[in-house]
Amino acid sequence: MANLEALLNDLANLDAQHDLEGLHRVREQIVSDFPQSDAAVEAMYKLGLDILFRRRDLNGAVAKFEEAAKRKHPFWSAAARTSLGLCFYHQKRTQRALLELRKVAYPEKPTQHSVTALVFLEQIYTTEGNRDEAKRIRKDRINQLEELIRQSRERGEPQERGFHLYNLGIALRDQGEEGRGRAVLEEAKALGPSGLGADLYRSVVEALAS
Repeated sequence: MANLEALLNDLANLDAQHDLEGLHRVREQIVSDFPQSDAAVEAMYKLGLDILFRRRDLNGAVAKFEEAAKRKHPFWSAAARTSLGLCFYHQKRTQRALLELRKVAYPEKPTQHSVTALVFLEQIYTTEGNRDEAKRIRKDRINQLEELIRQSRERGEPQERGFHLYNLGIALRDQGEEGRGRAVLEEAKALGPSGLGADLYRSVVEALAS
């Protein structure tokens, strides 16, 4: 049995080579040989993504996401549960989808995963015609984004802050608060491409021009 460090090194090399089948094989080995490790939870989640998007097996992906979500890892289990909720929605299991997404959306402290789950909840409620609930969810997302921005200021992380500012600006515009939304986007733009990264900076500039 290979040690975990060697398997993680194999993953890095296979990723650099874009060897998707090799990555799948090594992740399965990590889950099998080191089932209680944090690396196994990450591997389960990424196996789910591979099964869903490359192998086009929705039911197989659900099984992997459920397995990862049960492990309660603070990062990878939340990512898996978010993906699980979306899979349930595509299976027409709407109430189960909403339940799983709500488990992620309302932690004690907001996270990037909780904000993402709120985005999907809002989209589902909008699609299902429940605009009042969608609007309420958007307000919750705005509140969480404001808290994440405050935290990123304290930590001195401009790119993270810019990402949250961008999303907050878009959410405020969707809420009908055009002036406030524009001011938030201008704050993000002021961080510049060096602070935001080229792609995010471009998205901010395009949002301000629209």
